[in-house]
Amino acid sequence: MPLELLTPGERGEITEIHHCGGCGGGCHSHGHQHGQGHHHRKSTATRAEEMGLRVGKQVEVLNNEGNLLLLLVDEARIAIDRRMARSIKVKGISA
Repeated sequence: MPLELLTPGERGEITEIHHCGGCGGGCHSHGHQHGQGHHHRKSTATRAEEMGLRVGKQVEVLNNEGNLLLLLVDEARIAIDRRMARSIKVKGISA
C-alpha cells in the first residue's frame, strides 16, 4: 500500500520506492531508461533514499494532514509531500 494511506500512529516497512531522484519523480512516466542516455548527472539514489527512506526501513506516521506527512524514521523526523508518499510502498507492521 502507498505510504500516504497510513494514519498517525501507524507503522510500516518500506517495500518499494518508485521514482528516481535525478528526475524529480517524473522520468518513469516519460518512458526513458536509466543508464541509457539519462541526461541527469546524479546518482541512482532517489530523493527519498537521500532522506533516509530506504527499502527495509521502518517508518511511523506522526502526522498525515494536508499535503505533508511527518514521519519518524530511526530517530529523525522527516517531512515529505504527498506525491513522494504516494510513490513509496509499505507493508503495515503491528506495534
